[in-house]
Parts: sequence; C-alpha cells; structure tokens
Amino acid sequence: MTATDDASRTTLSGRQAESDATDLAALGYGQQLSRTMSPFTAFALAFSMVSINTGIVTLFLDPFNRIGGAAVLLWLLVIPMVLTLVAVYAHLAGRMPITGYAYQWSSRLVGPNFGWFTGWIALISFLAGTAGTAAAIGSVFAPEIWANPTTRQIQALSIGCTVIVAALNIIGVKIATRVNNIGASIELVGTVLLVIALLAGVLVFFGHTQGLRILTDTTPLSGGPITLGSIALAALLPVYVLLGWEGAADLAEETINPRKAAPKAMFRAVVVSGIIGFVVFALLAIALPSSPATFLTGSENPVLKLVAVQIGPFARALMIVVAFASIFACLIANMAVATRMTYALSRDNMLPGSKRLQSVGTRTRAPIQAIVLVAVVAIGLNLLNAGLVGKIYAMVGLTYYLTYALTMLATAIAEKRRTIPAATDGVFDLGRWLNPVVGLGLIWCLAVIAALTVPAENNQNAVTVLVVLAIGFLWWVTVLRHRLKAGTAGPPDVCRTINT
Repeated sequence: MTATDDASRTTLSGRQAESDATDLAALGYGQQLSRTMSPFTAFALAFSMVSINTGIVTLFLDPFNRIGGAAVLLWLLVIPMVLTLVAVYAHLAGRMPITGYAYQWSSRLVGPNFGWFTGWIALISFLAGTAGTAAAIGSVFAPEIWANPTTRQIQALSIGCTVIVAALNIIGVKIATRVNNIGASIELVGTVLLVIALLAGVLVFFGHTQGLRILTDTTPLSGGPITLGSIALAALLPVYVLLGWEGAADLAEETINPRKAAPKAMFRAVVVSGIIGFVVFALLAIALPSSPATFLTGSENPVLKLVAVQIGPFARALMIVVAFASIFACLIANMAVATRMTYALSRDNMLPGSKRLQSVGTRTRAPIQAIVLVAVVAIGLNLLNAGLVGKIYAMVGLTYYLTYALTMLATAIAEKRRTIPAATDGVFDLGRWLNPVVGLGLIWCLAVIAALTVPAENNQNAVTVLVVLAIGFLWWVTVLRHRLKAGTAGPPDVCRTINT
C-alpha cells in the first residue's frame, strides 16, 4: 500500500466521520462517544450478544425435558420469526442511527412518554442480560475449577468476571470491542470446527449415535404429556439464543457509517447464529451415544460431557476455551449496550441521577458512571438469584420481547401517521412490506410473551416484570412526566417540536 493510498483512506474516513457527526447533530446531539467501531466490530458485537454457546451450553437439556429430541425442529420456526423483528429494526436503524435505539425511535415515532416505557424495559433487559451472562459463566465454569462448587463459589466467579469486564469498558470502547472481536472470532471459528468434527463423527467415526431418529423423538425426559404449552416452552431455547442482536443499533454513535453498518450487522448476526445454532443443536442431539434419558443425567454439563465422550478429552478442553471466550465476549457486549442505554436515557434527563450517569470520561470517552451502575446492578442480581441462570434468563427473554413488541407498536402507529423518516440512498428499506412484517412481528412477540408468562412455572417472571414496570410507572407519575411536560427531559429535538 502506497502513501497515496493511506492518504486517500484517511480522507475518506474523515469525510465519513464528518457525515456521521452531521447525522447525529440533525438528531439533536453532539458527538461525545468515541466513533471507532468498524462494520466487522458492529457484527462481532451483535454476534457476541446472541452468543450461540451461551444459550446452547447452558440450556441444552431443557427442550429434551419438555418434548424430547423433536424440539430441534423448533429452530426452523423461531429463526424466520425473529428475522421479522430484525427487518423492522433494520428499517428504523437506517433512518435513526442513534444510541438508545428503541427508546429514541419510540420517542420520535410516537412521543417521549411512550419512549420512556420502551426505554425503561429495554434498559431492564440489558441489565438482566448482563447479570444472566455473568451467572452463566459461574454456572458452566465453576465445576471446572472446583469439584463441587458451592453457591458462593459460583457467584464469586460470576462477580469476578463482571468486575473485569467493567474495567475493560471503563478503559474505553476501543479496548472492550477489541477483546470482544477476539472472543467473537474464537466462538465463530471454534463453533464451525465443532460442526465439522460432529458431522464427520456422525457420518464416519462415532460408534453409537441416536442418528436422525432423535429428530422425531417425542418422549419428554420429564415424563409429562406433550401439550401446546410444553411445545412453546421447548421453543424458548432458540428464542433465548437469538436475543441481543439489536446491540449493534444501540452503539450507533460509536459505529462508522451506522446507517448501513447497523442493519447489516443485525441481519448477519441472526442469520449466522441461527443457522449455526440449529446445526450445532441438531448434531449434538444426533451424536448422543445413548438415549437422552440415559445420557442426559448427572451433574456434568451435557454438552461438555457429549464432546468428551464422542470426540475426546482434548476436544472437551478446546470446547471449554471456546465456550468461555464466547460467553465472556457476550458479557462484554451486554455491559456495553446496557451502559449505552443508561447513557442515552440519562443524556435526556430521563433517569434519577441523570447528570452523573451521562458523564463521559475526557480521556476514554466512555460513560464511566453508567458502567459502574450496570456492574453494581449485575452483581446485585447475581446475589439475589443465587447465581441461577434460568431465573435471570426468563426475565431477560420477557423484557426483550416486551421491548420488541413496543417497538413494533410504535412503528405501526408511526406508519399510519406517516411520520417515519424517509430513507437515504443505499439504506435498508422494507417499503410496502413494512406493515405486513410489523404485523407478523407483533403476533410473534405476543406469542413469546404468552409463553414466558402464562405457564404456571413462568408466573413468577410475570410478577417480577410487573414489579419492574411498576417502578418505572411510579417514577414517570411522580417526576418524569412533569419533566417531559416542561421540556426538561426527552430527546431535545422532540421536546422543541412539542413545545413549539
């Protein structure tokens, strides 16, 4: 590469930075955060948020308990339905590339009061996601350190990783995303190698497997009958796996050319994760050396146990490295998006203590106070839930899907009012398909929300989230609605329009 090439690339980069800053100024904000994320980094962050290994390694057994091996096929239903949500988010991200994504979009499409509740629930989903991912690290890897880990030891590992990740985020988004890129790359390469090893083993090397018949197995390990409710609960594994891809939109103000980068990152993360996740889950089920009722018992993690039995102890060790790298990267990504949502809400004076929480480090250009708050909340949730992943994940899934549903609703209202901003050239656009896709996405959201609340075992999730919603409502009634009415809170350009 010549000096002329370097100069040309620098000039183009400078022009793009100016264009991105102009875009942000048109939305009412100056460039405060460090805009260094490339399109690959945006994808890596979204891919890490999804994190195939986090869901499959921690929740592999659950679908077998519900309906047996046939649960594998439910991925083929979940993936296209999730893509309807991605399409709507991509439609909005290309038009309003701004940190705080769903909160900002809802505020601008419907109004800041509606935007508050969307943003509040999104914030809770990211806070719980950070805690849940940290809990997953403790639950999966504590047995690799201690023979019979106690609850305190599991929590200690979870909390220790939370503190380390908080420190990386405080140092700055550049180092945090660099570590995340490494983790995402390890996960992607390692998972592809696992697929190759499992496929070769199933076709040639493994002596005993369940084979393709496992895909038609409808014998729940729980011994109960298969009902519509149990099928819905079995589908929650791919639902839990395919969460968090919108993180690319939440870091829009730190992404180069976010109008194009964020939509592409979200689509790529879900397509790649969905396909690989389905293939991995299917191959793991097919490769079981004996019946699920026989093999999927005991305290050892079933995925690590399966890899050790069928491929060998060295492969199991590599799997541990890949799983740790991917879940650790997922924790970095979760904390990054949680802190940016906190920052976005605080910048608009929507949270208690907004003045402190919106502050950005002069050297690192990272929202340090917001990072500390997210770390403290994640640690607190782990202590309250005794490090149990399932309890936190259920809350994560419900709050994520409530956020998706509110965003679909806001989009439908805005489309009817014709208030959605026009797309610029080359930006993703659903065009006349927007309304049908929004409708399908909203139906899917309601179905998942029902699965996460109606069954008796999930009633507590509904109660927990209702308490969280009540807190947000109480803050809105007592303080926030008065701020919004006075024009001292909310997106600045929206407030100016309302008060003109």
